[in-house]
Amino acid sequence: MTNCTASDLNLLHEATQMLLQRTGVTVASSRALDCFADLGVKVDRTTQRVYPSAAHVEKALATVPRYVTIHGRRPAQDRAVVLGTNQVSIVSGGGSLRVLTCDGEYEQSTWEHLRQFNVLLDALPNIHMHINQVDPVEQDGVGFYRRLAAEMLIGCTKPLCFQAASADDVRAMIEMGAALRGSRTALAEQPLFLIGFNAEPPLHISGHVAEALMATSAAGIPTSLGNYSMMGVTAPVTVAGAVTQLNAVQMVAFILAQAVRPGAPICYTSFCGDADLRTLEVSTSTPRALQLLRLGIEMGRFYRLPIYGVALTDARAADPQAACERTAQLQIGLEAGAHLLQGPTSHMDRMMLSSFAQAVIDDEIVGYLLAAHQHPVVSDETLALDVTDEVMTEPQYAEFKFAAHPHTARHLRHDLWEPGVFAYQEFEAWQRDGSVSVVARATARAREILASHRTEPLPPVLTEALRRSAQPQP
Repeated sequence: MTNCTASDLNLLHEATQMLLQRTGVTVASSRALDCFADLGVKVDRTTQRVYPSAAHVEKALATVPRYVTIHGRRPAQDRAVVLGTNQVSIVSGGGSLRVLTCDGEYEQSTWEHLRQFNVLLDALPNIHMHINQVDPVEQDGVGFYRRLAAEMLIGCTKPLCFQAASADDVRAMIEMGAALRGSRTALAEQPLFLIGFNAEPPLHISGHVAEALMATSAAGIPTSLGNYSMMGVTAPVTVAGAVTQLNAVQMVAFILAQAVRPGAPICYTSFCGDADLRTLEVSTSTPRALQLLRLGIEMGRFYRLPIYGVALTDARAADPQAACERTAQLQIGLEAGAHLLQGPTSHMDRMMLSSFAQAVIDDEIVGYLLAAHQHPVVSDETLALDVTDEVMTEPQYAEFKFAAHPHTARHLRHDLWEPGVFAYQEFEAWQRDGSVSVVARATARAREILASHRTEPLPPVLTEALRRSAQPQP
């Protein structure tokens, strides 16, 4: 698949401007509407729609940061997630309501499942950022996302991605982050988390999301606004039409964030979704959904912004469908130029299922693809012309050839990828070892991690402070 042409991207940009000025985007918050009106954006208070001009879009794009960094709990030793560079980072899947256990049972998600996934993901080397892998079904309503944030801050050391239902949730999360960093200023300088929200297609940003996005931007915390459309239901059935709608929502989010705080860190978010028009049910992994993903990411590159995408699967078990869909989406996201890809830890079955075994397999797939996407070094040393001549002419290399040459030893571990659960031994050895499948090896690895891995704990006083901050205020 080739990248979209500059002409096509310009046409999508122009179509977005037409859509914004003709149809507008609903923003169901009077405070947000006031912000738009103060900027001179046309606002219809009756319909709650905003109609930004090309000038408003250009002004916001001029102040959106080109780089966004989210740090781990221990900045000196944790790998930071840096968006906008050549670095690609992977964030775990999130928010599933069901879990496929290591025993092969489907269960409703619980807080204990969340803690187990926190341990597993902490140990997986190719998962660089955590979001809550599951939404425990034992609790919902006010305070739910605050408790999730507290559990993630307590149980994870890597950079985090939170969800929030309100501006009050955002303020509580900022209080938690400030407790760990020492102050709100220190938190803004080295953010522990990104807070992500979602619009409600078509072309609608709810009041609580708008005000939560404003609170996040005001604090200088990185944010994003996803737009999970269903092509043919909540977006045009054509990919170009769906991407134009996605792009319009992104532009409105950028204008609002920059109105609150010029320079507020925000990502261009390209999430994908299709619909089975026979049943009107959502699908995340059809070829058309992948086209939407790719084209949305290319629009983010067009604006030279930090880009947040997804890599999903609709499979319901650790099976060939899961491997195919995950690999295809990761490959497309990498090729299109995403900086952050969410989903590669068993984000399955329309984002409703998580699997411990599939999380381990997904980590392997990610490592495999990230290694394959490294550009080889081309130099006199790596061209190895002298080495080739020596192997071909000198008798000491006759038996083992390049394997006996010092050049091979020097480069043996450069960009080395080593399998964890994929099998590469010769056939007879594989049989002697019991002909174990990838799924069985992944399940065993998940069990081993859950039994032995321990994340670095917080001091008890901080743990208690986080749990207090998570409590709803009267």
